Amino acid sequence: MTTDLANSKKQRILSETLASFQLVDGKIGEISLINGTLYVHFKTDDEKDLTLVFKDVAGVEMFNIQNAELNKWTVSFNDPFRERVRKLSEKHTENLVCYAFWSPWLEEPLMRILASDFQIKI
Repeated sequence: MTTDLANSKKQRILSETLASFQLVDGKIGEISLINGTLYVHFKTDDEKDLTLVFKDVAGVEMFNIQNAELNKWTVSFNDPFRERVRKLSEKHTENLVCYAFWSPWLEEPLMRILASDFQIKI
Protein backbone atom coordinates (compact mmCIF):
# COMPACT_ATOMS: atom_id res chain seq x y z
CA MET A 1 0.00 0.00 0.00
CA THR A 2 1.38 3.39 -0.83
CA THR A 3 1.77 6.14 1.74
CA ASP A 4 0.13 8.95 -0.25
CA LEU A 5 -3.27 7.77 1.01
CA ALA A 6 -2.51 8.17 4.70
CA ASN A 7 -4.06 11.58 5.35
CA SER A 8 -7.50 11.21 3.80
CA LYS A 9 -10.51 9.59 5.45
CA LYS A 10 -11.75 8.06 2.18
CA GLN A 11 -8.33 6.68 1.39
CA ARG A 12 -7.99 5.17 4.88
CA ILE A 13 -11.23 3.28 4.27
CA LEU A 14 -9.89 2.08 0.91
CA SER A 15 -6.62 1.09 2.53
CA GLU A 16 -8.38 -0.95 5.22
CA THR A 17 -10.51 -2.74 2.62
CA LEU A 18 -7.51 -3.46 0.42
CA ALA A 19 -5.41 -4.63 3.35
CA SER A 20 -7.99 -7.30 4.12
CA PHE A 21 -8.09 -8.47 0.49
CA GLN A 22 -4.99 -10.44 -0.46
CA LEU A 23 -3.97 -11.15 -4.05
CA VAL A 24 -1.31 -13.70 -3.14
CA ASP A 25 -1.32 -16.43 -5.79
CA GLY A 26 -4.62 -15.19 -7.21
CA LYS A 27 -5.39 -14.84 -10.91
CA ILE A 28 -7.37 -12.42 -13.05
CA GLY A 29 -10.01 -13.96 -15.30
CA GLU A 30 -12.52 -12.16 -17.50
CA ILE A 31 -12.34 -8.36 -17.74
CA SER A 32 -15.18 -6.22 -19.08
CA LEU A 33 -15.77 -2.48 -19.37
CA ILE A 34 -19.43 -1.43 -19.51
CA ASN A 35 -20.54 2.21 -19.44
CA GLY A 36 -17.47 3.41 -17.53
CA THR A 37 -17.52 0.54 -15.01
CA LEU A 38 -14.76 -2.07 -15.16
CA TYR A 39 -15.51 -5.61 -13.95
CA VAL A 40 -12.47 -7.73 -13.11
CA HIS A 41 -13.16 -11.36 -12.24
CA PHE A 42 -10.61 -12.75 -9.81
CA LYS A 43 -9.99 -16.27 -8.54
CA THR A 44 -8.24 -16.53 -5.18
CA ASP A 45 -5.62 -19.15 -4.41
CA ASP A 46 -8.30 -21.18 -2.59
CA GLU A 47 -10.56 -21.15 -5.71
CA LYS A 48 -13.03 -18.48 -4.56
CA ASP A 49 -14.49 -16.33 -7.34
CA LEU A 50 -14.72 -12.59 -6.72
CA THR A 51 -15.54 -9.61 -8.91
CA LEU A 52 -13.70 -6.34 -8.42
CA VAL A 53 -15.85 -3.46 -9.67
CA PHE A 54 -14.16 -0.15 -10.53
CA LYS A 55 -16.42 2.87 -11.02
CA ASP A 56 -16.01 5.97 -13.21
CA VAL A 57 -13.03 4.50 -15.04
CA ALA A 58 -10.95 7.07 -16.95
CA GLY A 59 -8.23 4.69 -18.14
CA VAL A 60 -7.01 1.11 -18.12
CA GLU A 61 -3.55 -0.17 -19.01
CA MET A 62 -2.82 -3.89 -19.07
CA PHE A 63 -0.25 -6.38 -20.33
CA ASN A 64 -0.89 -10.15 -20.40
CA ILE A 65 -3.00 -9.91 -17.26
CA GLN A 66 -5.47 -12.74 -17.80
CA ASN A 67 -4.42 -15.87 -15.90
CA ALA A 68 -1.24 -14.14 -14.74
CA GLU A 69 -0.19 -14.85 -11.19
CA LEU A 70 -0.39 -11.79 -8.96
CA ASN A 71 1.11 -11.13 -5.58
CA LYS A 72 -0.15 -7.67 -4.62
CA TRP A 73 -2.01 -4.57 -5.61
CA THR A 74 -1.38 -0.97 -4.73
CA VAL A 75 -3.52 2.15 -4.60
CA SER A 76 -2.04 5.57 -5.29
CA PHE A 77 -2.81 9.18 -6.13
CA ASN A 78 0.75 9.66 -7.44
CA ASP A 79 1.11 6.91 -10.04
CA PRO A 80 2.51 8.19 -13.39
CA PHE A 81 -0.45 6.55 -15.16
CA ARG A 82 -2.70 9.23 -13.72
CA GLU A 83 -0.77 11.97 -15.55
CA ARG A 84 -0.85 10.04 -18.86
CA VAL A 85 -4.62 9.65 -18.59
CA ARG A 86 -5.00 13.34 -17.78
CA LYS A 87 -3.15 14.26 -20.99
CA LEU A 88 -5.04 11.81 -23.22
CA SER A 89 -8.56 11.93 -21.79
CA GLU A 90 -11.25 14.55 -21.44
CA LYS A 91 -12.15 13.20 -17.99
CA HIS A 92 -11.03 15.03 -14.87
CA THR A 93 -8.52 12.97 -12.91
CA GLU A 94 -8.13 15.03 -9.71
CA ASN A 95 -10.21 12.70 -7.53
CA LEU A 96 -9.35 9.46 -9.27
CA VAL A 97 -7.19 6.74 -7.77
CA CYS A 98 -4.76 4.44 -9.57
CA TYR A 99 -5.19 0.75 -8.71
CA ALA A 100 -2.19 -1.32 -9.85
CA PHE A 101 -1.90 -5.14 -10.03
CA TRP A 102 1.60 -6.59 -9.67
CA SER A 103 3.26 -9.84 -10.68
CA PRO A 104 5.73 -11.42 -8.25
CA TRP A 105 8.39 -11.44 -10.99
CA LEU A 106 8.21 -7.93 -12.45
CA GLU A 107 8.98 -4.46 -11.16
CA GLU A 108 6.13 -2.88 -13.14
CA PRO A 109 2.42 -3.54 -12.69
CA LEU A 110 0.67 -5.78 -15.20
CA MET A 111 -2.47 -3.67 -14.98
CA ARG A 112 -3.38 -0.15 -13.89
CA ILE A 113 -6.90 1.22 -13.51
CA LEU A 114 -7.70 4.88 -12.94
CA ALA A 115 -11.12 5.07 -11.28
CA SER A 116 -13.09 6.93 -8.63
CA ASP A 117 -13.88 3.93 -6.43
CA PHE A 118 -14.05 0.15 -6.25
CA GLN A 119 -15.95 -2.57 -4.49
CA ILE A 120 -15.50 -6.30 -4.05
CA LYS A 121 -18.42 -8.56 -4.90
CA ILE A 122 -18.29 -12.09 -3.51
